[in-house]
Amino acid sequence: MLKEMVLEKSGRSFNVPAMIITLGSSMLLAYSTFGGVPSPLNCALAAAVPPAYSLAVLAGSMITYFASGGLGDFAMVMCALLLITVGKWIIRDEDSAVFSAGVAAICMGFSGIIFGLLIDKSMSAVLINILLAAVTGLSVYFIHNASILIYADKPLKLDRRAEMSVAVVYMLAVTALCSLNVSVINVGRIVGIAVLLCAAKRFRHSGGVIFGVLTTAGIFLNSAQLGIPAAFLGIAGFAAGFAADYSKVSVAAVFLTVNFCGQLITGMNDASFFLQADAVLGSIAFMLIPEKALMFGQVIRENEEDGGEQLVKARMDFVAGTLVDVRRNMEDIIKCLEKNTVPFNTVNEVSERVCSKCRNKTLCWETNYEKTNACFLKLEKQSSPGVDSFPGGLDHCSRKFEIAENFMRCRKEDAINKMLSARLNESRNFLFSQMETTEGILSSLSDKMNFSYSKSLTQALCGLLECMEIPFTTAIAYFNRSDRLIAEIYVKELPEISMEELAEILSEEFHTSMEASEPVSCGSETRLRFNRKTRYCVDFSAAQKSARENQPSGDSWGFFEDGLGYAYIFISDGMGSGKQAALDSAIVSKLFRRLIKSGIDCGCAVKMLNSIMLTKSGEESFATLDIARIDLETCELTLFKSGASSTLIKYDDSVMMFNSPSNPIGIIQDTQLFTRTCNFEAGNILVMLSDGVDESLYLYIKEQLLKGGELKEITENVCSSAGKNSKAALRDDITVAMLAVKERV
Repeated sequence: MLKEMVLEKSGRSFNVPAMIITLGSSMLLAYSTFGGVPSPLNCALAAAVPPAYSLAVLAGSMITYFASGGLGDFAMVMCALLLITVGKWIIRDEDSAVFSAGVAAICMGFSGIIFGLLIDKSMSAVLINILLAAVTGLSVYFIHNASILIYADKPLKLDRRAEMSVAVVYMLAVTALCSLNVSVINVGRIVGIAVLLCAAKRFRHSGGVIFGVLTTAGIFLNSAQLGIPAAFLGIAGFAAGFAADYSKVSVAAVFLTVNFCGQLITGMNDASFFLQADAVLGSIAFMLIPEKALMFGQVIRENEEDGGEQLVKARMDFVAGTLVDVRRNMEDIIKCLEKNTVPFNTVNEVSERVCSKCRNKTLCWETNYEKTNACFLKLEKQSSPGVDSFPGGLDHCSRKFEIAENFMRCRKEDAINKMLSARLNESRNFLFSQMETTEGILSSLSDKMNFSYSKSLTQALCGLLECMEIPFTTAIAYFNRSDRLIAEIYVKELPEISMEELAEILSEEFHTSMEASEPVSCGSETRLRFNRKTRYCVDFSAAQKSARENQPSGDSWGFFEDGLGYAYIFISDGMGSGKQAALDSAIVSKLFRRLIKSGIDCGCAVKMLNSIMLTKSGEESFATLDIARIDLETCELTLFKSGASSTLIKYDDSVMMFNSPSNPIGIIQDTQLFTRTCNFEAGNILVMLSDGVDESLYLYIKEQLLKGGELKEITENVCSSAGKNSKAALRDDITVAMLAVKERV
């Protein structure tokens, strides 16, 4: 009767396979660690499942604890697990996520307080145990919500709560699996990498970067040493997503290549090689999964509307929020664990290694503690302690040679520990920087989802394309935040008709003037974007001169419109001059254009470019980047600078100069992008210069601007004068770009 009541309450069918899975999972979770301490995840599982299954969790955990032979280390967790199991059976009329989380948090908190006060006798231990109780409660909430999705026999329907639950449960699963090691092979990293590649294959670069960061977070929560080499999984997953249209071998090859390059940044060591071995095994496991299994099942969102704008925006917001929470939780947990770490003490370490084995330890360290300790402190201060330099208070010591040898050994160990700690902090900072970049990318994409979908115009667009026999995969018409009509068409092959002709046909169909932007390709798919003509148009001119004849210029410049109402002008100056500088600036320019046209925000694009330049080779290489973005609806001008030269703006009767204290791209990891919004309107002129233009020429530029004339003529005059008046013995490359806007007739 009791069993029937439990099953009726839970609404889930009791079956032996599920019980066996629960038992095995509890054994794994009981064996797992969380930041180097016993994990409370088995308590979370017991609270999340029905009462009958909580008994299986208790049984599996007890088996693991008895087998390990260290019951004392798990006493607090065992006590909490017993309280949770009893509580689940006593209070059987409630099975919500909040209730289960509350039971787990209260039981874990009670057990933590009791053991912290009576056993550890430390308030810091009590506070840490309370933090673990809160983490356990949150874990129960997410595990409970995720378990509902697992038992559902319908297509996976996700909302914000379910999406976050799946992400957190996946991260906790990776944390638990990372406790399993077979020789030097780590099971958690292999499984995490295999899942990461599956996500990259199915959901392209967004799935790769999200699961890459979550996998890294799960590994890091289990062990900082395991997590340090995994800091680049997010970037590697992001790159693998771009190969999703190709074979699984291509996806795995891109992932392994990028991940290996990432390991070279922090320096190859044993941990890096072990991670690369895990990555290879995870890639092999991914390639063994059948293609049908990767694409199996449906994932839909509740309250989905035609056009999918709410689906995409909500999903981007959710992922960005999840990454923020994960990063902050990781920072808080690391701080708590560092506070609980006992600092390295050379005197204590030497006395433990040598004196603890000596028969005279009672005489030295109990009867004459102050005298012995003072002598050891003197030895610690000696640059090269030896038998001859022993303090007089230790003349009776029979282990002088061992003590001196261990002082030298501990000194080396302390130096190594400090070096490893510095590298650990550097890796943590890089990991958090990558997570912040990912957060920014997702947030910027989410902001651009703020549009109004037009069902009627979309139907008209699809009908027109079908009549013209233009094959397409997706076509949509919508209005952006400026109420400007935009039509996007995704095709596998470019149509025979030109973009300009297609824009004229769309203008007739939509009864408004439309214009085309440059097509953007990604893999085998190309995006065609058309937009209603903006209020302003751009007049642009640029001139360039190389530092040496018959050598390419180390500067790159560009101008483009993104089709969403913004025009971009930029200059990139590579380090030095010649072919290497030209290569660096070309890489920055090409990738910047690609990222912006793909929909990524300027700040996030620059951070990604900075990471790419840091990782592209072992040789030092960097480039400046000077960007100006103009809103062609409002004429608002925004400047973005990374180590770039000053920018001049000519107003009606004056010229103003704007500069920035910023670093070029590719020098330091935590680069800061200078951003400033400036007044700009029709008739004003924007002047952008590379480093080859000396500041002494600014007065001449001002005179030319105030004098007036054709934009092309002014640009060429300034470029020519900059070359003639260069004071440097070895002149730098010179680039001058000017832009003006005018209102359309």
